[in-house]
Amino acid sequence: MFMSSIDKKSLLFASAKVLATLIFISVIIEITGLDQALADFIYQSEGNQWYFKNEWVTAVLIHKGGKYFSIALLFSVVMLLLLSYISPLLAAWKHRLQYLSVATISGSLIVSVGKIFTNISCPWDFSRYGGTQEYLSLIEQLWVRNGSQCFPAGHASAGFAWVALYFVGLYSKSFWRWPALFFSLSLGIVFGISQQLRGAHFLSHDIWSLGICWMVSLICYEVMLKPYESTQ
Repeated sequence: MFMSSIDKKSLLFASAKVLATLIFISVIIEITGLDQALADFIYQSEGNQWYFKNEWVTAVLIHKGGKYFSIALLFSVVMLLLLSYISPLLAAWKHRLQYLSVATISGSLIVSVGKIFTNISCPWDFSRYGGTQEYLSLIEQLWVRNGSQCFPAGHASAGFAWVALYFVGLYSKSFWRWPALFFSLSLGIVFGISQQLRGAHFLSHDIWSLGICWMVSLICYEVMLKPYESTQ
């Protein structure tokens, strides 16, 4: 309906910038060995084991509880969206709720699909961290593709997907977009750090999850919300 209103060149350029930034960061991590250095530090700090792998705080409260919290948020958004079709009070929020539903689901879904196709290992799979495989960097693993579907970070995406809230605030021209951005980034970072402490992900896995969720939210914003700005 609004495809003619979409600046396709601007959308393509913005998406390309996000992707280029992710690739640049990945190259820096590869050159500096940051993934390995950080995982080494965490593993050694936990007594040359993944002490937090099955601890209640990380495995239950943050991992399982965090997943259910994100699902509950999404369920609330979907319910509000359904109500917006019958409630005059919510009708003005219909497009924003449509966007929020699509952007959050799509971000997490694309990360999940990415995990299947990349076949990247978790830290705990490597012999230097108590596993059986020889350590390979992220870029090397992308070439070999013999891992256990640990990239990008799925759990972190359950938090980072909510960066879509920032774009809803941007569309609404509201100051609360900044607290919303802080909330979503904090949620993703907590989820990501927890998984790193468990040996489930490297830093680069979380960075890619954030980048993917941001790019998906940006694309959905350009397609689903920005064309409506003149009608607000």
